[in-house]
Amino acid sequence: MPTKSKKDKPRAHVGWSTLNEADVLQSVSNGLRQYKLNRPELNLESRRYKLEDGVTQWQMRSNGVPLCNIVVRANRKGGLRLGYELPERVTKDMRQLIEHEAKQLHEHIKIRIDADNNVGTHWEITGIPKNLKTRIQWYKAWKDIKEYRRSCKREGYKPTLADIVDFFKYADDKDTPYFNESTLRKIIRVGEDGVLDNFKSY
Repeated sequence: MPTKSKKDKPRAHVGWSTLNEADVLQSVSNGLRQYKLNRPELNLESRRYKLEDGVTQWQMRSNGVPLCNIVVRANRKGGLRLGYELPERVTKDMRQLIEHEAKQLHEHIKIRIDADNNVGTHWEITGIPKNLKTRIQWYKAWKDIKEYRRSCKREGYKPTLADIVDFFKYADDKDTPYFNESTLRKIIRVGEDGVLDNFKSY
């Protein structure tokens, strides 16, 4: 089972539920490449495998000896998880040594993912729901609001907040959730601030 770095804090993975696989896999590849350049004495080699159930694994070797597996796994609730697995059948002393290196490698890659995708330690988004499903609903609502505003502008009219409330209240699309005035005010604020653009992959 993949081991998580003990350095991770409760908010270390905030925003990871918004990640998509292609972006994360690219970040891991870039992170491994940079780590190899930073630590030439390890003589790192990696081999990537696509496994079942949304799992991608990099088998890492240092000076020809197995070091660890870096594992990216799809999360059932959305987004992805990063972990590492240590090789089996190694002595206690060797295990302690490679675990130290594996933790450092894992941490380096996580920081790279955070930086590339503005999540985790680089998450600066506030004022939006923590629940992924609700955040996606907010993003879709913001797209509808922008389209409604454009439609009104073509007719020479600037809609008020009350108009937008009525737009959702009487929406023809039964899949469109109803948002009250207070929530729509928040959606408009974070939408205009560009916060909801983080969910454009949905």
